Amino acid sequence: MKIMNWESVEESTPFEKPPVGGYVVRIVDVEDVSSREYLNVVYDIAEGPYSGFYSDDFGKNNPWAHRFVRSYKETAKGMFKAFLKRLEESNRSFSVANWQIHSDERALIGLKLGIVLQYEDYTNDKGEDKERLQVVGVYASQDIRNGDYKLPERKDSRKSVPAADGVYYAELAPAGYDPYAGQVPQQPRSQQAGYGEQPPLSVYDDVPFK
Repeated sequence: MKIMNWESVEESTPFEKPPVGGYVVRIVDVEDVSSREYLNVVYDIAEGPYSGFYSDDFGKNNPWAHRFVRSYKETAKGMFKAFLKRLEESNRSFSVANWQIHSDERALIGLKLGIVLQYEDYTNDKGEDKERLQVVGVYASQDIRNGDYKLPERKDSRKSVPAADGVYYAELAPAGYDPYAGQVPQQPRSQQAGYGEQPPLSVYDDVPFK
């Protein structure tokens, strides 16, 4: 092992996650996955004590940790329209009528939006029970500031997995539910405690958020 001055290195501490609740965020990146007709929307918290929470190196290198999906498939057009209207209500400079002329997803970068974060319990593809913080609602920014939003109950999407004694216990998700169908490769996890793994896209695709 190479010699280093370990006395000068600052030790890592457990990573603090934002608590569940409502946040005013700013869109920092958008990716159009045209083959599946959805946008990957990357955000950072824009107001309050957690402002700039994802602006560190981990947040910059791991956008999956602070993004959500908005589908514009035929079956999800109404939900995508709601997303655009919340953006219009949150930004005086943004108009759905003007934006739709070019439908440039990159033009959404820099806009503010209100979101609600809540935990979901899930089982990863290794059979391990994990938790992730995800966007469960989209609101106008002023609604978040006013506290005018709903925080849903924590969601449990865990699958049946064998316990240490090899016995399978009752499923906590509907029969046949597979949240990992179509999962895309994920980036390596951070070694900092508290970060969850990349959620599968199928979990968020076409979910009827507000």
